[in-house]
Amino acid sequence: MFLVALTAITIGTSAAPAAAANIVTINGGGQQVIWGSTPIVVKPTPVTTPVTTPVTTPVTTPVSIPSGLPTALTAMEQQMVNLVNQDRTKLGLKPLVVDMRLVKMARIKSQDMITNNYTSHISPIYGSPVDMMKSMGITYTTMGENIAGAATVDRAYTNFMNSPGHRSNILSPNYTKFGIGIIQGGPYGLMITQDFIG
Repeated sequence: MFLVALTAITIGTSAAPAAAANIVTINGGGQQVIWGSTPIVVKPTPVTTPVTTPVTTPVTTPVSIPSGLPTALTAMEQQMVNLVNQDRTKLGLKPLVVDMRLVKMARIKSQDMITNNYTSHISPIYGSPVDMMKSMGITYTTMGENIAGAATVDRAYTNFMNSPGHRSNILSPNYTKFGIGIIQGGPYGLMITQDFIG
């Protein structure tokens, strides 16, 4: 018996197929959430008249991302980089360049999912991948994130490539850089995050 969890997100101007489960596409002013093959369009909330009486809002302190960048990939992270770039070059796509800022982000996300026992693009601590990139000063035109829990790197990669949304992120010609964060632990054995930008 093996356990695996997969989810993908694409944000930006690239057109990703909407056939995969758990893809969130944010383009322009709206959001499209796709669960299975059923899209749910989330429209921006209409502007309301301001309240004239003061409203008390709790003050929350943003969680800061630790400073400093990793200096090298782990053996498992390098294995994932090799698998991704082998498949990209087989299809005539440019290999993705490893960006250590994205490696840091992906490691933080993978550890956060283990520590806080969840599998989602939205962290209860750091927010969305967009929030994390913003807090780290990472700019992009388009971005994507794949997350998985699996027993091995090979199992996770096979599952990514068998899922249309994850495969689309890995093989998108719109991405030029990425980071991989693989942390041992959690219910699956490994938590794996892939963050892409273009």
